Amino acid sequence: MSKIIESLKKDPRKKNGPTGAYETYLRIAVIAVAVLFQLGLLLLINYFLQATSVVLYLILDLLAVITVFSLINKHDSSAYRIAWIVVILFTPVFGLLLYGVWGNVDMNKREHGRLDRSFDNGFAHLDAAGGALSEFCATHPEQSPFATGLAASRFPLYKDTRCRYFPIGEEYFDTLIADLEQAEKFIVMEYFIVAEGVLWDRIHDVLRRKAAAGVEVRLLYDDVGCFFKISSNFDKVLRAEGIQTAMFNPAHRFISSFYLNYRNHQKIVVIDGRVGYTGGVNIADEYINVDSKLGHWKDVGIRMEGSAVRSLSVIFFQMWDITTHDVGEDYSPYLTEEPAEGAAGWFQPYADGPANNPSNPAQDLIRQAAGGARRTLWMTSPYLIIDQELISDFCLAAKGGVDVRIVVPAIPDHWYVGLVNRHNYRPLVEAGVRLYEYTPGFVHGKLMLVDDRCATVGSVNLDFRSLYLHYENGVFLCDAPVIEDIRRDIEETMAVSHEITLADIKGRPLVQKLLGSLFNLLSPLM
Repeated sequence: MSKIIESLKKDPRKKNGPTGAYETYLRIAVIAVAVLFQLGLLLLINYFLQATSVVLYLILDLLAVITVFSLINKHDSSAYRIAWIVVILFTPVFGLLLYGVWGNVDMNKREHGRLDRSFDNGFAHLDAAGGALSEFCATHPEQSPFATGLAASRFPLYKDTRCRYFPIGEEYFDTLIADLEQAEKFIVMEYFIVAEGVLWDRIHDVLRRKAAAGVEVRLLYDDVGCFFKISSNFDKVLRAEGIQTAMFNPAHRFISSFYLNYRNHQKIVVIDGRVGYTGGVNIADEYINVDSKLGHWKDVGIRMEGSAVRSLSVIFFQMWDITTHDVGEDYSPYLTEEPAEGAAGWFQPYADGPANNPSNPAQDLIRQAAGGARRTLWMTSPYLIIDQELISDFCLAAKGGVDVRIVVPAIPDHWYVGLVNRHNYRPLVEAGVRLYEYTPGFVHGKLMLVDDRCATVGSVNLDFRSLYLHYENGVFLCDAPVIEDIRRDIEETMAVSHEITLADIKGRPLVQKLLGSLFNLLSPLM
């Protein structure tokens, strides 16, 4: 049994929820009122124009048609375009006004310039065209497109790295806490969710002691991800203890913009520049199966030691710069590269986010895997909210004889997510893709295994938000010993899952099918 679970049973302290629930409710109420006010104002403008200015209303109606044609020719997600086209065509003027406020996901030049400076500052510390890439392409011609594609986005490929795979959150955090205790110079941590509770108490205790001992500690977390999960004075308490904090994209700043939806979903820990962690886990009790409301919470992660940790550090500091607006910081002292002895395999940490659109390294890697797999393509994801292009890629691979399997939760975290997941089952199953629902509870791990030689582990879900709106990260691995561990874990997960059949799909109630179709259509806007 996990050391964490055992310690929780012995811990005399009761789990206490965040003390700032009132302030969080108040913030959300203010944001909701502001959003409703904008919607009301748009409806009022729409009514006023329709009633008093027929000519202007017709002009806007024509602009709505032009906007639809513009959307048709945009080079972003087809699902996103279709959702907005439906909204605009059903309510031309109101839909046009709504799209003008929230629909255009392109960043302005000023915002793009600031982000580019932060990214360029980080990539200046990386050599994406180094010798490891040339050697890999020469020895792995079939897998070379994966590595060269990520290298084109400025992410280097490394050797000299040892890796350990964690099939469950309890093991991940046991090892992480032990490594935190050994930190001598610095600790940087980045999570979408930080939730006060028994797990955070253990981690906080270590961070507080390390900061007091002179170790530099930084914590980066997402505002929306932490709604209702931390107290209102969370950051003040940590800063008073010597821990640096940064909150990504405070929601109240972007109420009138689609930037509200740009979240930092990355999960990274780097200790002294020599040890790095990533995966799907967050700092919350359900990730160690304490107080999980969705049955058994199945998540995964990896620990790297060696050269590849350098890229994880750069990805963290890029997001730190973006969040704090401190683009000029020199973080080269944090990029100590220590090759691991006796290492085997290839490792390529990468990141993705809305600043890259329409380029999308994470989605490109998935599509390359679907097109490049020769024998197997196995995946796990909490969500299966994908556009027609990805569905077609998976179906084509299966029709071509590739063993394509995807594991999703039997118990979704949101009821409408379950409807959309199941809406996408039919074309996949009919094409020969094998789908599994993890019956013990909620599978949150994000894995991809290709031909038993390559894999990815990270924060990227199979959904629109991960692929277009969230900042994400992951690691591409090839011929590393942990590949076998990943395969074994997916096999064991499928063994306790229910394989979906066409009979299951046809037997679903008509209401669920209709609602699934509706929510699937609008899922890019949710």
